[in-house]
Amino acid sequence: MFARISLPFASLGSILPSRTTSAASPRKREDNWVDGLRGVASFVVVTGHICTAFVPFLHNPTAREGQGPLFFQLPILRLVVGGRGAVAIFFIITGFVNSLNPIKNARSNNTSVALVNLARSTFTRSGRLVMPTSVAVCIAWFLAQLGAFHMASRVDASWIRLQAHPPDPTWGQALFKLFRALTLFWHSGPGEYDGTHWTLVYFLQGSFRVYLALLAMMLLKTGYWRLITAFLYIWCWSTGDYIVGINIFAGVALAQLQVDLGSRATNLLPKPVPSLIILVGLFVWSFPQTNPHWAYWSRTMRDALLLVIPEKTDISRYWVSIGTSILMVGIFFSRNAQRVLTNPIFNFLGRVSFPVYLLHNTLMRTLLVWMAYWRAAATTPMTDAQGNLIQLPKPGGMTFVFILPIFYAILYSVAYAWTIYVDPLCAKAVDRMKRLMFKEEEQPQTEKPVPLTAVVA
Repeated sequence: MFARISLPFASLGSILPSRTTSAASPRKREDNWVDGLRGVASFVVVTGHICTAFVPFLHNPTAREGQGPLFFQLPILRLVVGGRGAVAIFFIITGFVNSLNPIKNARSNNTSVALVNLARSTFTRSGRLVMPTSVAVCIAWFLAQLGAFHMASRVDASWIRLQAHPPDPTWGQALFKLFRALTLFWHSGPGEYDGTHWTLVYFLQGSFRVYLALLAMMLLKTGYWRLITAFLYIWCWSTGDYIVGINIFAGVALAQLQVDLGSRATNLLPKPVPSLIILVGLFVWSFPQTNPHWAYWSRTMRDALLLVIPEKTDISRYWVSIGTSILMVGIFFSRNAQRVLTNPIFNFLGRVSFPVYLLHNTLMRTLLVWMAYWRAAATTPMTDAQGNLIQLPKPGGMTFVFILPIFYAILYSVAYAWTIYVDPLCAKAVDRMKRLMFKEEEQPQTEKPVPLTAVVA
């Protein structure tokens, strides 16, 4: 039994360079530190949602107004609830990854190659986002029909309780809602069976905005690439597009730096400077989600930013976007930070980051709830004398010390299994659709050379 449980973690050795496998290993990406950062971001998303469910007061900068902060409310340490910044990192990476190769080709004047590859990636990347998401939605839908979220509907953690979808009254209505969740969700959202999937709609929209911007800039000179990207960033900033716009175009700007500087970037600045930039980014990312006026440091940040953002916008989203952009700039110029993020452990976290994001909320509403509340559910009646539902009280902190490592182990084991069994099937389905729908590229015919003997004066 223990051998089976440890199997996914033993597989970490498979990503070491010295390991030989029977199958051909995929070509290593040049900027593998991005994968490591993606893995860290997905881990922060999970911890943030767990803390939001069970210790939501960590979103405040202090325990109460006028009091001092708790340990995990201090700047940088409070990033255990930094899920918003982790989502911003995902958007920055989306802009970076989607634009890196087109920018390389454009810089090399391979415009036709860039446009062809852009058309291909628009199709394949979109399919590889939509298909796994649809599978995860079907799993959550099926569990909801089985009543697997029943205990979650009774817990005192409101973040979990509000997402505990009950079984639909009839199978006909359930199938209709499933169809709606697989189609109209991509237009209006949020996900009915998994509320955390709301960001995936914005990832798809953000990707297409990057593709459109790349198409518009493909024939520009290098200096105008930077100018137009800066204009798009400022435009998104001034229009309140703080979730998608300012982050994806920060990623596009970072991709241009990568193409222009390459490996020289880690040698341009003195060693302490990138570390200082990273610390500044982490501090700015620490801006609290709620009640920033309770602490002097966050109140000062709030008052400073109110001068340069549109009215009636979420100031915390702006600050975490700025902080994560600064963080990625620091990592970009830091050889040591990139070396850490290219560690096999972080590469593993990056490879399973998407299934972790897709599945963590479903496992929280089932596995984590069952482990945390089973004792209270066994001893607490469903309703009181007036027929009101009795909420299950959360267990003490020591309970989470024991159950959270088990939960994370199972979550990452399931995510690893997803990458083995589900992701390849989705990739094959997308490739099959591409072969079916794409027309073959016609090679330009070259004229036969005229024999020299035919040329006469």
